[in-house]
Amino acid sequence: MRILAVLALTIALPAWSQEGMSELMRGYASTFRMLGRAKACRLDFDAEPYLREVARRHGEKSEAVRMARLSYAAGAEEGPEIDRAPAAPVPCDVVALMREMRLPDLPASLVR
Repeated sequence: MRILAVLALTIALPAWSQEGMSELMRGYASTFRMLGRAKACRLDFDAEPYLREVARRHGEKSEAVRMARLSYAAGAEEGPEIDRAPAAPVPCDVVALMREMRLPDLPASLVR
């Protein structure tokens, strides 16, 4: 019986981790799209500290950093859209109020 429980947990653990990573990637995409939008609105939000934090969390050559850069470019209207149906751009006066935004927390399943 114990072997079955351990086996079931071993099989389920990657699924929980993938779900957490998927949610985290959506959070990164949203954050960096908003930072890109701030650039398009000519606001002085600096995206580099956010990019460095993502690189610290996942590695410089990771999919997360790639997603963050693509999302930033899409928000700044400098690159390709990364979603099939992107949300309408946030008005610049609303973006200005988001100065205190931060990256989403790492889910517990992804913390080492």
